[in-house]
Amino acid sequence: MIPTGIMVHSTGANNPNLKRYVGPDDGFLGNNPNNNHWNQYKPDGSAKCVHAFIGKLANGEIATYQTLPWYMRGMHAGGTANTNYIGFEICEDGLNDKNYFDKVYKEAVELTVTLCKIYNIKPEKPNIICHSEGKAMGIASAHADVMHWFPKHGKSMDTFRDDVARELNNTVAPNYPVLKKGDKGESVKTLQNKLNTFGYNLVVDGDFGNKTETALKDFQSKNNLTADGICREKTWAILNSPFKTPEEITIENAVKDGVITEIDYWLNALYGKIAVSKENLKLLMDTYHEVCQAAK
Repeated sequence: MIPTGIMVHSTGANNPNLKRYVGPDDGFLGNNPNNNHWNQYKPDGSAKCVHAFIGKLANGEIATYQTLPWYMRGMHAGGTANTNYIGFEICEDGLNDKNYFDKVYKEAVELTVTLCKIYNIKPEKPNIICHSEGKAMGIASAHADVMHWFPKHGKSMDTFRDDVARELNNTVAPNYPVLKKGDKGESVKTLQNKLNTFGYNLVVDGDFGNKTETALKDFQSKNNLTADGICREKTWAILNSPFKTPEEITIENAVKDGVITEIDYWLNALYGKIAVSKENLKLLMDTYHEVCQAAK
């Protein structure tokens, strides 16, 4: 899908732990002995498929845990909003702990800001809505979330959208000036460090030379930006978005361009980042079958 909106959900259960909804345990989530997490196939068609959850890791820290690529159609709205809205769930507690609420609310605002920057979504209704607002608009099923929870702590979707807008305005900061070849200084070091987190091995010397320009052009091309080697607001926004390696960016673009399928994408994600080509898919399938055989 092409995301044009964001729908905020909450889980409707007194359990703030991510392990209740996401599995299997990766060392951060913690173990769910009941194996009733949401991100799994169910033959009866009752499975839910949201893009992310916000809640507690095993160590008690609040985190966002992504469970579906943002640009893939989810099953979260129970209506037509599934076709173009990113949906994420906030794990509910007993609804009375203000400390917990403040933390997950802040995390939800920050996630929404990031998604708004990536997909150029304006922080206003109907672009950012909750499930109950989606119901009123006729694009979602009859759920009350999140308006059964937010008002208990002095918040609403209007205040949520205002907070997202405020954060978006604050992120366009002088710390991220327009940079190009020949520039020098601390801002260039910031750019080089950011590029390195995406897998580029640049010397962080504060000198915008040929290698920095080449890396930046490659990054821009893989993120569907104008590959001119000039770092402007849109490039900074994606550089500040959640971490992706160059291989993952290549795979995602290949899915969008129809070079490989979503199944190929997930095989890559599950069994190793392999350069995208049809020739390599046999290796991926062989690995997949080996894993299935071992599971038996």
